[in-house]
Amino acid sequence: MNAANPHRGSETDTRAVGALSYPVRMERVSPLAQFLRARRALVEPEDIGLPRDGSSRRVVGLRREEVALVAGISTDYYLKLEQGREQHPSSTVLEGLVRGLALDDDAVLHLHRLARPAVARAAVPSDRVSASLIGLIGSMPSMPAHIVNSRLDILFVNRLAEELSPGFRVGNNLVKLMFHPRVPRDAYWRSTASRAVAYLRASIDPHDDGPEITMLLAQLRDMDPEFEVLWNHHETRSPAGHRSTFDHVSVGLIELRYQTFDLPGSGGQVLGMYIPVPGSPSAEKLQMLSLLAAQPAERSAEQPAEQPAEQPAEQPSEPDRVAPRKPGATPSA
Repeated sequence: MNAANPHRGSETDTRAVGALSYPVRMERVSPLAQFLRARRALVEPEDIGLPRDGSSRRVVGLRREEVALVAGISTDYYLKLEQGREQHPSSTVLEGLVRGLALDDDAVLHLHRLARPAVARAAVPSDRVSASLIGLIGSMPSMPAHIVNSRLDILFVNRLAEELSPGFRVGNNLVKLMFHPRVPRDAYWRSTASRAVAYLRASIDPHDDGPEITMLLAQLRDMDPEFEVLWNHHETRSPAGHRSTFDHVSVGLIELRYQTFDLPGSGGQVLGMYIPVPGSPSAEKLQMLSLLAAQPAERSAEQPAEQPAEQPAEQPSEPDRVAPRKPGATPSA
């Protein structure tokens, strides 16, 4: 499937962020309209119970009238939604769009966020981790953990997580680590990168066009054109429960499940933890790794702004794998 032209329906502008300037695209349509267009291109007639006619299809995915038919709305009204002339459809229409676009649970949640923007933020975003949260993570030295903000910047990381992966450092961004040039691009990299991009879109406020998210998206586009392709799919996905395998040079393969926990009152921060199956070989290896992490470690006086993470690569039937961690290695950005 060919990716849609990312410049269609947009114009280029330059926005200054701090001392830097980044070219950004000022979208002419609403986030809801962008989402509907992107999702329609990813669905086939068979996915929503419609027969595929014998005529040549000139569109990728569904026709507008097919979505409207299954959604129970007029084609003209659906066109208004895709053009951004109608941005707040009723609950009944939203239910119809879920059927017409074959949306999964994550996409349904995102659809409602787009159509029902909050009048005011529930909490002011914050990048400051409270002492109580730091103390909470400090009380769990045997579990790799980090705290991220809505942009997936790492705000705090415990010693065991640092030992698990050199990419887990304060100041790094989980998505930028995926697109770092030193991250191996094996057969499973794209699916893992797609999952990371979908996590970012699910995490941020879809109506936020502030300088921080603008700069992050501009940097990601500059790092790898593939980010733009994946971003334009408008997929959203929670990472909770995903299986990852870290290949550590000292203890070997460690299979863990990634779990996330919202932190009320923290300004949108999320606690991420890598959890082994109790009593498993991975649990024993993680315990060994925690002993290594408890030892004083020599640190470089300077830490690069970004280090490639040992990101997992999705495999159909095997746990995700990552590159071995080399002791003392500090990859440059």
